[in-house]
Amino acid sequence: MNTLEVLKMGNPDLRTVCEKVTETDFGSDEFQTFLKEMVNTMREKNGVGIAAPQVGVLKRVFAMEVANNPRYPGRDSFPLVIIINPEIRILSNDTLDCWEGCLSIPGIRGQLKRAEHIELSGLDSHGNLYREQLTGFPAIVAQHEMDHLNGILFIDRMTDLKTLTFEAEFDQFWNK
Repeated sequence: MNTLEVLKMGNPDLRTVCEKVTETDFGSDEFQTFLKEMVNTMREKNGVGIAAPQVGVLKRVFAMEVANNPRYPGRDSFPLVIIINPEIRILSNDTLDCWEGCLSIPGIRGQLKRAEHIELSGLDSHGNLYREQLTGFPAIVAQHEMDHLNGILFIDRMTDLKTLTFEAEFDQFWNK
């Protein structure tokens, strides 16, 4: 299975609001192959999520999965989910302080706040309605990927850039 090139910060596609996936797109063999290649790319790069614009496709779709990931050790597992035309509803005013990284900003981490409890809905890769409440790390991942579909990078959400750090320094000074 092929992997796709991950776009890096600075590429204007990462700052573009994506278009909805149409029924024509969804039903095509090409789109289904793209979904498989996007997931393969996420896994190959040790990502816990990836959004279509990160690989140059400006459509509203992302994938997420947490399974023994070396970039996020000790996180609870979360099964592979591909969400087409996702929507997120915040279910609580409670927030989490989180450290995020991004395949499009390699080698960098930063601290920000995300909603602790959300509802993620959309279509799965088979066209079935998907709706699930997420808390903790899966909620953070879903919000991060949803931001990509709206042209937002995690650094845009940081209120204090003092925690913007390279991964080696994150491991040495912040990851406790």
